[in-house]
Amino acid sequence: MMENSADVPIIDVSLLHQNPVSKSTLVKKIHEACRTYGFFHVINHGVGESVVEEALDVNRKFFEQPQEIKEELSSDDVNNGGEIWERMGLYATELRKLSIELFGAIMESLHLSETHLTQNFEQGIQILGINSYSPCSRSNITTGTPPHSDHSLITVLLQSGPGLEVIDCGGSWKNVPRLKGSFQVLVGDHLEVLSNGLYKSVLHRAIPSCSDTRLSIANLHSLGMDELVEPAGELGMKGDTRGAA
Repeated sequence: MMENSADVPIIDVSLLHQNPVSKSTLVKKIHEACRTYGFFHVINHGVGESVVEEALDVNRKFFEQPQEIKEELSSDDVNNGGEIWERMGLYATELRKLSIELFGAIMESLHLSETHLTQNFEQGIQILGINSYSPCSRSNITTGTPPHSDHSLITVLLQSGPGLEVIDCGGSWKNVPRLKGSFQVLVGDHLEVLSNGLYKSVLHRAIPSCSDTRLSIANLHSLGMDELVEPAGELGMKGDTRGAA
């Protein structure tokens, strides 16, 4: 691994469906990942490779459209996307299932019930943000996305190539290596609040490649617009002591 690359925890989602010991071990690993890093890779997540490739293809073809066509498709009416949103629908459905499962495991990692806020999460907001970053050149180095944290509970990110960077505890930017077949899960601002500050939303940015176009699809999940996010009552003032076992 390169010196400027982040050490990213890898979560094998399939272990959530195995014996209680395997699940308990994985939940503890999720706790450490959210607490120490604010992000992690997920593998064996159950989303088919063909679904992922189809979503990236839709993303690619959208940005290949003339500007006037893209503006027509970028209205507030999601049904206006025609074939594009229709083809992205299966991906959105599969990512929603995965996100619900991950949220349950994250709640359990906080020593809350696995079903804590599950219904609220399921009925909450799901936003898919698609991006395409053109290759930069040595004479024209462009910034992909400036540093930010996500205004969400969790974000599940798909990227066609490297470019995601996160800031470590020492204040240095680190590359997040691309792991084929994985998604990246980022702790959002709302989860930091819900966890009473135990889990920190991760500051991140996107850097374009100097050789290839980078595609990304960010799947952001939040509670409903009219719901207030506040620290879980069960956590109280115990803060960092919970889940430390």
